[in-house]
Amino acid sequence: MKTVKSCNIGWSWITITLMLAMMMPSIAMAGDNPEWRPTYDLILRWVNFLILAAVIVKYGREPIKNFLKQQKEDVVSELDELETEKERVLGEIQAAKTQAAESEVRLKELKERLISQGETKKQQIVEQARVQSAAMIEETHKKMETRIAQAKSRLKMELADLAFEQATQQLPKIITESDNQRLFDIYMQGMQSEGDAVAS
Repeated sequence: MKTVKSCNIGWSWITITLMLAMMMPSIAMAGDNPEWRPTYDLILRWVNFLILAAVIVKYGREPIKNFLKQQKEDVVSELDELETEKERVLGEIQAAKTQAAESEVRLKELKERLISQGETKKQQIVEQARVQSAAMIEETHKKMETRIAQAKSRLKMELADLAFEQATQQLPKIITESDNQRLFDIYMQGMQSEGDAVAS
């Protein structure tokens, strides 16, 4: 209601101004004064400005208001879209950070598991090497014992051969005829004892 009243007052002033502007040339001509033209042009400029302002206010207020309202809605909608995009990007960044943290935890667990498996494998290898070395030492001991036994046997045989050879060389020089008779008697007594034992 107030807007309609102010518009009516505005149109009244425009109408009065136009009437004055129409009357000015006749008033100016009536006085035969050549200086009326600059004043008339100035007044008509103001009248034109007021008419233009009135036309803009009368016919352009709603479209301008609608345009500004549409621009405001567009800006608000664009801001909402930007805010949504910002939230989405922040969500993706947070998800990437979370995934990076999880990957770091998994990498740490994998590293610890690999170290643990490496330690276990190392212990197995050390234990296997210890068992193999113990077996090799045992086998070496057995081989050495066998070789020692073989060497002892060979040495005994060599000593026996040497003793027999020495005996065959020395006994003929040492043993006399009485020793031979005595050894023969001992041999015969042994044979006699064996024969008695078989007979009984």
